[in-house]
Amino acid sequence: MSATTKTDRVVRRHMSHWRELDGFQFVSGVLAVIAAPIMLILGAPAGWAFLILAAGTFVLLAQWVIVADITFEDPDAAHIVLCVVGMLCVGLAVVYLTRAANDLPTIFPGYDPRSENFRLIPGILLLSVGIVAVGVTVARARPRRAHH
Repeated sequence: MSATTKTDRVVRRHMSHWRELDGFQFVSGVLAVIAAPIMLILGAPAGWAFLILAAGTFVLLAQWVIVADITFEDPDAAHIVLCVVGMLCVGLAVVYLTRAANDLPTIFPGYDPRSENFRLIPGILLLSVGIVAVGVTVARARPRRAHH
């Protein structure tokens, strides 16, 4: 009988977390993640589609952190700088991967007014560095479930 009682408590605790889910934000995140590929297929500017995809993913991750009751250690200045650098790298990678060389901002390395080629190598390198930097920042924040 104590096993049933323990199971009931666990189920009730998990159900109470689902009450913390914000339906509007959840639906908005799902719609953004669905809309971004549709926008790309229909020929919308890739930068906007990736921005919407990133925003939807961020909203869904934030909802998961709230519902799963995940806690993080407080970051120090070095972690904040590393995360900002990582996010900037990802943003620059999106620009490189979605614009031809003649459409890049003139201050970007690889800008060439005569070329319609994409600069894939800088884009992939920046994306890799950005993902690693953000991943290291999250790992150092030691995410874990809060104890009740």
